[in-house]
Amino acid sequence: MAEYLVEELSEEIQAKMDELAQKGNHLENEGRLEKAVAAWQTGLALIPEPQQFYGQTVWFLAAIGDVYFQQGKYRLALECFDKARGNMTGEGYGNPFVMLRLGECCLEIGDEKNALEYLLRAYMFEGEEIFAPDDEGEDDGAKYFEFLRAHIDLGLEND
Repeated sequence: MAEYLVEELSEEIQAKMDELAQKGNHLENEGRLEKAVAAWQTGLALIPEPQQFYGQTVWFLAAIGDVYFQQGKYRLALECFDKARGNMTGEGYGNPFVMLRLGECCLEIGDEKNALEYLLRAYMFEGEEIFAPDDEGEDDGAKYFEFLRAHIDLGLEND
């Protein structure tokens, strides 16, 4: 396998990426999801190839994938999270949220084997808390946690 020497992103590019990340977050909070995705895709495009050697790639892919997941576009979300998982910095494979969304997407498209693997990884990183609803009470992961419990003895009561 070839080794790549990855240069640090310039302060100018990093500042523009930060601006686009914040813009995407703001647009997402306003419910303007397509525009949020566009902002994040623009930020992602600023990362030089090979993008998998930059940790910032994980963040942009996860943000885009999360919107797709929320919209029920599970295959598009899976593509984003799978690319994030393959990031060479290790920031994707070691990210509990990436593992959670990979598992959720896999389950939604009927790939129970991979769903189980990724949901278990998310559980191993964060425990049951990763399946809890967010601060707004949304994104309830009970369905995914129950799937995991039905297939793996987690050593919890009522398993």
